[in-house]
Amino acid sequence: MLSPQALVKGLVSRALPSANADSANVDVSVRLSRYGEQGSFALVRKSHALADEGTYFLVNNANQTGIISTPATGFVATTPALIIANTDSPTSSSYKRTYVDFFNLVTTVVGSAASGLVNLQAALYLDTGNRYSSGGTNITANIVSPNMDVTPTSVTKVYFGALTATAATLSVRAVDPLRVIRPAVSATVLDVVGETKWFNFGGVEGALNGSITVANANFITVPMPPIIIGPGQSALLYLWQNVGGTNVAATYAPQLGFWER
Repeated sequence: MLSPQALVKGLVSRALPSANADSANVDVSVRLSRYGEQGSFALVRKSHALADEGTYFLVNNANQTGIISTPATGFVATTPALIIANTDSPTSSSYKRTYVDFFNLVTTVVGSAASGLVNLQAALYLDTGNRYSSGGTNITANIVSPNMDVTPTSVTKVYFGALTATAATLSVRAVDPLRVIRPAVSATVLDVVGETKWFNFGGVEGALNGSITVANANFITVPMPPIIIGPGQSALLYLWQNVGGTNVAATYAPQLGFWER
């Protein structure tokens, strides 16, 4: 009986290997992941295979209540609304990366101001270390697998709300420093209860909401770049109401989808 190694062999290459010209006479090795999967063109665009193997996770605040999140004024590097931290060890030979799939927000309390509201803005940064310092809500305990047949352990920590982060390091990367999410309903009212904002990271689907009815509870799709968080790194998502005056912060019910490999 042949051993498994004798049946299929290849080279482990997480990084993109050198390209080869089309030829009937060029013999190249099979490209393998570090888990032994062969590099291939995906036949399914959904995440069921990840959930099936136990590497896909979901996290929310485990109920239908919202968490205060929108800062009272503009962008401040130490007041993100969301921190996703990969706590795996970068020196481990089996470390995992965190791949962000989506981030969903349902408005439960609208943001407001005495005057001057224009829109809701967002920004996205990557940095080294776990940038969480204090405040907000640690929803890590609510991380679950959508596959009831498996009970995997996640290396990711998730914090949401009125957070205080540590100062940015010299390695910080501005992946998306400014995104306008929605125009304000009025100069004093930002949002509408029941509205859904769907941040889709690395999505291949088109965004259909070229315009919205500002006074309605819309479903707003926000295309975002793909985000991969390595061991000992963080992603920080910022939300703020674009006005310089004193605001009443909005409250959202959050949900995050991600996988680890």
